[in-house]
Amino acid sequence: MRNHQRSVMLTGLTAALLVLSACGPAAPAPAAAPSPTHTPLPAAGEDGTYPVRYFHTELPVSLEPPPGWQVTEDTGGMSLAELSDPETGARMVLAADPAGAALDEANLQAVRTRYGPEAAVDEAGEFTFASGEPGYLRQGRVGDSGAWAVASLAAPEVILHLMLSAPSGSGESVLGRFHSSARSLRVEPSEPLPVDRAATLSIDPGESPELDPALSAYGGPDGIIGDLFRGLVVLDPNLQIRPAIAERWDVSPDGAVYIFHLNPAARFHNGRPVTAEDVVFSWERAASPATGSSTALTYMGDIAGLAAFNAGGADSISGLELIDEHTLQVTLAIPRPTFLYKLAYPVSWIVDRFNVGFPAWEQHPNGTGPYRVAQHLKDQVLLLESNPWFYAGEPAIRSIRYLMYAGYTQQLYEMGEVDQAYVTRDQITRVEDPSDGLYGTLVTEPAMCTSYVSFNTSEPPFDDARVRQAFAHTVDRQRYVEAITNGEDLAASGLLPPGMPGFGADLDRPGYEPGAARALLAESSYGTGSLPEIVWTVPTQGGWASPAVAFLADGWQRELGVEVRLEGIEWQEYYQRLDAGDYGQILIEGWCADYPDPENFLEALFHSSSTQNRAHYASAEFDRLVEAARVETDLARRLEAYRQAEQLLLDDAPALFINHSGPSFMIWRPGVGGYLSAAIGVPQHAGMWKSD
Repeated sequence: MRNHQRSVMLTGLTAALLVLSACGPAAPAPAAAPSPTHTPLPAAGEDGTYPVRYFHTELPVSLEPPPGWQVTEDTGGMSLAELSDPETGARMVLAADPAGAALDEANLQAVRTRYGPEAAVDEAGEFTFASGEPGYLRQGRVGDSGAWAVASLAAPEVILHLMLSAPSGSGESVLGRFHSSARSLRVEPSEPLPVDRAATLSIDPGESPELDPALSAYGGPDGIIGDLFRGLVVLDPNLQIRPAIAERWDVSPDGAVYIFHLNPAARFHNGRPVTAEDVVFSWERAASPATGSSTALTYMGDIAGLAAFNAGGADSISGLELIDEHTLQVTLAIPRPTFLYKLAYPVSWIVDRFNVGFPAWEQHPNGTGPYRVAQHLKDQVLLLESNPWFYAGEPAIRSIRYLMYAGYTQQLYEMGEVDQAYVTRDQITRVEDPSDGLYGTLVTEPAMCTSYVSFNTSEPPFDDARVRQAFAHTVDRQRYVEAITNGEDLAASGLLPPGMPGFGADLDRPGYEPGAARALLAESSYGTGSLPEIVWTVPTQGGWASPAVAFLADGWQRELGVEVRLEGIEWQEYYQRLDAGDYGQILIEGWCADYPDPENFLEALFHSSSTQNRAHYASAEFDRLVEAARVETDLARRLEAYRQAEQLLLDDAPALFINHSGPSFMIWRPGVGGYLSAAIGVPQHAGMWKSD
């Protein structure tokens, strides 16, 4: 009864979201708490540019290359990185020498080694770095070869040198850019920075996440990605589309053309204004085959010309047109009522074209979100500080500390190290006890998720629908949820989860019928002989696989006499294997909604052209139904097309839909406020606060 009530409530909420207003976004929701006012905006440098800091991937060293210069890292010797200017041919080399000699002598030796004895001078000018550290600078010319310069900084155990080689005729501007980059050179702390716990939100994300929005295929915008980046629009906890980088938009009467007007206050973390050109760059980068995004087509494929660009058949995305610095016109291949919803997924969010060329740039991204990186010690801690130029106002919580691989989250919570943890249903009484270490504010969060098993329909024996149907009829879903989820999940009757429009439709669902399953297997093209080897590729941790896998495999062996060989892959490699198509005939998968529309499940997972279709399911009738639904604006007709498509999935059985996730329970430390329960992951930290 609890799950039924929850699904009715959410269906009523999300059904109203299916058809968007053609005149633009809904009215902004009231803020949960007032935000601090904007800090004065930074001005561009004398050359009109905003530098972006580059961090070496292995050593705690960083500097600001001139905007537009390319950075490559060296992996051997004392040379650390090379910075090059494609326009002038000028180069800078970042290098290190073992500490030992006096700094001025080390600077002189670097000059002699790099440029030869004829370039050396006896006196160096004192040089003060932006960090306040003293250093030395020598510069000059060698014959007709152009200008050179070396700036040196003492660091623990090494002496750092930034060395310039500028060809003749490159101009004084190159020397000026060298001085700016040299002043920015600094040694980064190698230990976690201290934080003010009263003003810091501490969270345990588990393992280190993927921080490139274009590649964030297995995470949504509700964590670090949502802190660091923004796109044109964003979903709020009520699953309403809200303005973000785009402050408003116009839609043509036929729904095929969108004109986005960017917020003039939107800035990157270094203060540079976000322009329409940045949007085009970000979208073409995400859709480029060189980037290898597995979600670009799913969430951006509505844009005219994007599919051709993604396939390498075009030099640009034809549906994008720059109107002016802050106005972008987007033409869709066909009108899609869900287009704005899909832009709320991170793959289309804005990245800095002057940042993404740096090695491992995503570890210190120059984003557009409410927080920016203060320190990143890989696999240890990611400390974010509030972005003083965030277009919606500086967040009330001034810093967020993510602790990676820190241990058991509940234990960290009880020790006071983190401010949020998940709990189980039987721990709720502890959460309500002020004397207990798990005491806090309980949040019950619904989910729109479905777990399922995919059968590779392109490989024997699952190229025969009767084999797939037989496997489906041998699973007692109710017994499964009782045994595997302690009865907290809902046995799946189809693909769409509770809360999704269309859930609960009148469908002919496969039941637990072992006798019928054996008859189907006997009638199949493999019934008179032995089945080919069936391989189930499963994720493992230290060789341990989920009990769900054992439950299903044992059932197939017991009811059908079928042996399934398990191929265990460590989590670190599992998704790489899936993206490469390197897996057996069976997968166990899960999908949670990214926007409240059946399209996000039916078309995204089982259309024949979908990159998420790991069952390789290809049905002309199914494709026709979901393609008709994708452009239908009448809600009743749209849901009917999706009902027929879901029924076809149940009949053809390219997948076995097992269970829908029950609600999750989380606690926030007393004094942390502003978090709102949401059925879909959405950015929330910028609207939260801490109090005594």
